[in-house]
Amino acid sequence: MIHFRTFREKDWKEFTAIVEEAFERENVQKENFIELLEDEGFIGAFEKDKLVGYLRLLIMEGYGHLGQIAVEKEERGKGYGNKLMIYAVNYFKEKQISSVGLYVETKNNAAISLYKKYGFRKNHETWHYWIEKDGLNKVEISENSFRNTNLRILTSSDYKEVMRTFPNANGNELKSHLGDTRNIGLSGGVSLPLGLFVDDKLQVYGRFNPEFPGCRPFWVTKVSYFDEFVKQMKEYKEKDHLRITFDRNNDLAEFFNQRNYRLHHHLWMMEKQF
Repeated sequence: MIHFRTFREKDWKEFTAIVEEAFERENVQKENFIELLEDEGFIGAFEKDKLVGYLRLLIMEGYGHLGQIAVEKEERGKGYGNKLMIYAVNYFKEKQISSVGLYVETKNNAAISLYKKYGFRKNHETWHYWIEKDGLNKVEISENSFRNTNLRILTSSDYKEVMRTFPNANGNELKSHLGDTRNIGLSGGVSLPLGLFVDDKLQVYGRFNPEFPGCRPFWVTKVSYFDEFVKQMKEYKEKDHLRITFDRNNDLAEFFNQRNYRLHHHLWMMEKQF
């Protein structure tokens, strides 16, 4: 009979086998796994003593996010996905969360059907691009198109300006990001809410994790500001590539396609209201 519990250090080997196969993730750090052991939303599903799946459930202000759900490869097709979803939905209900979101590949019809079964509906498209070293080098040596620019780490005091500039942003998620720059994750690193100002006006927001390394979410008023953001964030970079994840912005997706940046994931953002 399946049972759920928070992870223990002894689960590390089984956990990494699942997460690396399911998500093709790299740089999963054991020290970060251990740090997450105190997180009640980091849950393993066990059949007797065998780990068969897991959940990463996040709460940001009044918003819930199903960050990860995975079933061990050999255990798929046995109903564990349904049991994980039931646990997740009940967890957010108990926390009195009004809405929950998740990301899923647009081509993953099986997962989309599972999420629809539990009340999740497609909200908008999301793109995740991977920019290799050569692409970044071309950006960083390009001429500066703007004179009065400034990139800085944002704080809670910038909340209203970010929401005015990007009204489609998830306000609860943003409050959490601006109020707690260190978001514990499997890859480690400190997530920095960076804002690019041009003529003292916010034009780009990117929550950047140099260890991952990537920006999610990434919002820009015009695609012409993208290069300037990348050039100025150089002092925060630790890797020679960059991942950019953004919602709803077809113009930015087309801009990246024209530059032949690699589309790593094309996603649906799905939401459930309670």
